[in-house]
Amino acid sequence: MRSWAQRADVGSIRAIWAVQDKLALDAGQEKVIELKREMVNGTERTVWNPALSIPPQDFEFSDVETARIKAALQTWDSYTANADRRWLQPLLEAMFPPDIRA
Repeated sequence: MRSWAQRADVGSIRAIWAVQDKLALDAGQEKVIELKREMVNGTERTVWNPALSIPPQDFEFSDVETARIKAALQTWDSYTANADRRWLQPLLEAMFPPDIRA
């Protein structure tokens, strides 16, 4: 199983990291949702208490950042799509028009 990062060029990886940095929660937000990072079979996994939440935030992305996000979503490994559905589905609905989601 290859991750998206293993298929991407260095520029794409750095662009995705920049987006991740922009979306990163601060320490207070992490505490509110009881966010934890753990290692599972050599891979970092992030977990939180789904019963808790933080207020929604608006983010602005450049056209280049938006293109990188779309490219990452379009190459998402299908074996994780179901496990990621809770957060992935709203993102896909926001990024792609209904005719592409079929």
